[in-house]
Amino acid sequence: MGIFLLPFREGQGALDRFSPTAIFVSAVGVGVITAIQTDVFVILTLLLMVLLGAVITITRWRVVLSLVAKFEIFILFWMFLMPFVYGETLLFAVPLPWGFLNAYQEGLEFGFLLGFRMMTMIILFIASLSHMSLSEFIGALRTLKVPVSILGSLLIMLRYIPLFIGERSRMQDAQSLRGYERGGSFEKIKSLGYLIGSTIDRAFDRSLSVYDAMTLRGFGGGMVVRSAGFRRGDVFLIFLLLVFSIFVMLFVPDLLAVIIV
Repeated sequence: MGIFLLPFREGQGALDRFSPTAIFVSAVGVGVITAIQTDVFVILTLLLMVLLGAVITITRWRVVLSLVAKFEIFILFWMFLMPFVYGETLLFAVPLPWGFLNAYQEGLEFGFLLGFRMMTMIILFIASLSHMSLSEFIGALRTLKVPVSILGSLLIMLRYIPLFIGERSRMQDAQSLRGYERGGSFEKIKSLGYLIGSTIDRAFDRSLSVYDAMTLRGFGGGMVVRSAGFRRGDVFLIFLLLVFSIFVMLFVPDLLAVIIV
């Protein structure tokens, strides 16, 4: 799954202490707490706590950070856009041929708030998913009563989209080696059309093979997605989530106010 956007664990044993369902629910809970915060310093504190928790749980940082970096442009876009579209207190104005482009203080603050919030939530979910396999993730969703039809489609998408992406890359490299991109505009358009058509054709052929294989395994004839269930150790994880929520809501703002002053 390294070429896709989800860092699922492969080739390792199952989770021992906590169930994947509890991990997923806890990540959603922390994500909700992060999403409702309106103070940049509180969100930075949450980000540090998430990083600390990830270090304690021995997160695979090479995989996690490589995937987080893919969202960097999206986050920076919103951080730099907000000062120019939101606010009232003028910071500076950039002269343009058609007028002035104004930057506002409120937009700058909101941009940092939005950027750090998105960064915290992205690291949180990617780090959480890196501790479970794809089957454990699907089982957690099944435990949460997500319909089997949705889970089946999600399982196929997460498993085989990376293969389609890899096949497209190989075809693109083959075209480059054959010099298709060195011609004029018509040759480039023709090359692009051939690339898209071949990718769709191969993807369709592979989807038929996948459908036949899943039919032989009993897909559609019964329950193929098993729930992950909960474990006794999950009580401790839920307790930590409640303590974390109370601490963030009641004590973190006061502590930051004392430190900043």
